[in-house]
Amino acid sequence: MTNYQPLKGITSVFDYTLNNLIQDGLVEYFDWALLEKGNYFNINSGEMAPNGENYSTLRLASNNHYNTGQVWEGFKSNWVWQSGVSHTPAPIVGTNTSYPGISGVYVDGAYKPIDITGTYAHHVDYYHGRVIFDTALPTGSVVQSEFSYKWINVTYANSLPWLREIQRKTLQPGSTFSDISSGDWDVPPEARLQLPAIAIEVVPKRTQRGYQLGGGQWVFTDVLFHCIAEDETTRNALVDIVSFQNDKNIHLFNADSINAASGFPLDHRGVPVSDALRYPDLVDTYSAGLLRFTKSMVQEMTIFDSDIYGGIVRMTTEGIKANI
Repeated sequence: MTNYQPLKGITSVFDYTLNNLIQDGLVEYFDWALLEKGNYFNINSGEMAPNGENYSTLRLASNNHYNTGQVWEGFKSNWVWQSGVSHTPAPIVGTNTSYPGISGVYVDGAYKPIDITGTYAHHVDYYHGRVIFDTALPTGSVVQSEFSYKWINVTYANSLPWLREIQRKTLQPGSTFSDISSGDWDVPPEARLQLPAIAIEVVPKRTQRGYQLGGGQWVFTDVLFHCIAEDETTRNALVDIVSFQNDKNIHLFNADSINAASGFPLDHRGVPVSDALRYPDLVDTYSAGLLRFTKSMVQEMTIFDSDIYGGIVRMTTEGIKANI
């Protein structure tokens, strides 16, 4: 094998490669950075919406994977579990680092802490904004929670409307919020997208140039930020927020190292693990170097429907890959 030359840039076909590193890093960065700028609303127990519905009351959800009475969901998904946000007032999260996020729920007016055992043992799926009990509750139960939800959803482009159903008018629980087995509230949360949202997509345009004598490359990868909202003003704000980051450097994290250390902050249920690492912790502990935003360009402004507005920001990201 004297003349054989191995592939460069990877040590295994199972490595976490650059496209995924960039996309995951951007989703986590914008999710955290927007929290720091107040991208959340706090829902207190008993807080009433203008239409008379209770913001804090969770609906009984029909879910084929659970027994009826196990799953109760809020009117908003994507709940905040991260502590240490500098914006005030802070999101509603508890102080028990073994159980990051909300500290418990109320069942028929009685408080049930997150670490309770027995009949009311439960966990919180923060991605989908729902509480799942180990044992089904009576369907007539009243389940309530104090929580904070993220207003702008930062997600992946595979979560865009052509693969998921857009759920409109979710600023308050509607009159059909508690209906079971019908209506858009009964669509599984995995299949619906609440707005506003920024969906991030790595696109097939990449160039490279030499970094230094002896090896390494500057790698330039284009990324699209799909900004979608229910009104023109919010859409325009999302486009501005993203495009203003031109010439900014951010840190990426190494998911291979996180996986080897079992350091992912959320488990397969969307539940934060004990002492879960936030984005700043991930990039401090498992750094994968810097990424720079360049050539920010507003590429498109569109009206998809009478109440769905879209805009696309295109950026080129640049970083150094030393082993190619």
